[in-house]
Amino acid sequence: MSTLVLDSETVFATLNMPACIDLMAATQVAISRGEIELPLRSMLQVADGGGYFGVMPGEIGSAGVFGAKLVTLFPANPDRGIPAVQGHILLFDRADGAPLALVEASSVTALRTAAASAAATRVLAREDAATLAVLGCGVLAETHLEAMLAVRPVRDVRIWGRNIDKATAFAQSHADEDGAVVRAVADAAEAVAGADLVCTVTGSHTPILEGDWLSPGAHVNLVGAHNPATREADGRVLERGRVYTEITEFALAEAGDLLLAIEEGHFARTDIVGEIGQAIDGQVPGRLSESEITVYKSLGNTAQDLTAAHYVYSQVTGNPAAKD
Repeated sequence: MSTLVLDSETVFATLNMPACIDLMAATQVAISRGEIELPLRSMLQVADGGGYFGVMPGEIGSAGVFGAKLVTLFPANPDRGIPAVQGHILLFDRADGAPLALVEASSVTALRTAAASAAATRVLAREDAATLAVLGCGVLAETHLEAMLAVRPVRDVRIWGRNIDKATAFAQSHADEDGAVVRAVADAAEAVAGADLVCTVTGSHTPILEGDWLSPGAHVNLVGAHNPATREADGRVLERGRVYTEITEFALAEAGDLLLAIEEGHFARTDIVGEIGQAIDGQVPGRLSESEITVYKSLGNTAQDLTAAHYVYSQVTGNPAAKD
């Protein structure tokens, strides 16, 4: 018996965005129904504070697998031309514990993160949302652009980054993407003004999105901040919005966007409407009016990684339980 090694090229060739969006929606519903239980991930700060090492185990009974994602997160890496997230997802057979596949993790992370945002957008954003602001211009900006175009009739895309040259290069490489006009803007407030959809996908530790910039009816995907001390949104974003989490328990332990807003008095735990899986499943209401602002706080979770990695494995082998 041998363990398959599946690289990033295989992941991108096998896991298309529409399929991944449906997969992430189903995964979040299963989590909210209690069909998937996950331990809180373990994050170790390494390299004198320059990065993190994450160990994220989980089990997907319906897929017949369990496993773990082992990754590093070095926020400064994109400036060196290296992915911020690097590592692998190791899948095991639930029947006998045999290792099945080692799947490259940064590609899975890029796809499933954007797909999860799209699943949230599909249930929370206005149907006619046509203007998109993406704050950030790295790998997650690329996959979020693809994901948003897959679920809403986006025609106007504004890209902002702290480096306007990078934002301009991004816009030029995605010019007229799928019928949408993509342009770089030098100011985040200008990018957000009048936007129907806002995706924050930066490595910033402090707010790059202010709630007072948001227009009535906007939907916001908060993606980049990943620990209690970091945030991409100021407290007004949470104060103005109807807020949905990925997994509420994890958000209240790790999501600085929420925790710092609570600390400042802009937001309360009881203001959380529910988990996005509950909204997709109809257990809690989604958007109630055309004018309200909705907010989805993403952290990422192992169930998303394992289901996406298992999908790739299944497509490659043609058999989810196949062994050599």
